[in-house]
Amino acid sequence: MTEFVLAVLGTALGVFAVSSVSKLRGRAAYLDYLASLRDTTLLSERALPGAAVLLVTGEAIVAVAAAFAVALVVAGLAGVMAAAGLALALACVLTAVLAAGVTVVLRRGITATCACFGARAGRPLGPSHLIRNVSLLVVLLAGLACVPFASARPSAPGSLLALAGGLVAALLFARWDDLAYLFSPATVTGPGR
Repeated sequence: MTEFVLAVLGTALGVFAVSSVSKLRGRAAYLDYLASLRDTTLLSERALPGAAVLLVTGEAIVAVAAAFAVALVVAGLAGVMAAAGLALALACVLTAVLAAGVTVVLRRGITATCACFGARAGRPLGPSHLIRNVSLLVVLLAGLACVPFASARPSAPGSLLALAGGLVAALLFARWDDLAYLFSPATVTGPGR
């Protein structure tokens, strides 16, 4: 169980670190993120700057909390599972909020782009974004549910393998748009079509 919790912490760490850093890596990236948030029309123009800062700060906090919990788990220090549970609970709450936002945008039929992981001129928000967020939420909830059953310290090889698996999963979540595009049915355009 501990290795699974560690893998899920690695996933949370990777997803939220990439997401927050991609938005904060420069002025243009932050403005793209702000524009995509504005396009959702979920917030008033007045509330937009504060909400944008709150969301990206929340992502950074989750990444730091997950990194801290990973370090505690690997070191086998006291308070390991409490830290892991807190990090995963924060990740669940943030992911649920983001999934709810995508759901509202889709239900209202709003055309907005996704700059979730720093994608410039991201693809329009669609069902694949909701599937990504819900899938991530399921993984995070599964990790959170396993926290009470995890022991204090996994083996060193198990820790490395679990963390590597979690980071690979994070990469898949971060590149979800590209994977969805790659596996979507091809559309043929040309003369007479």
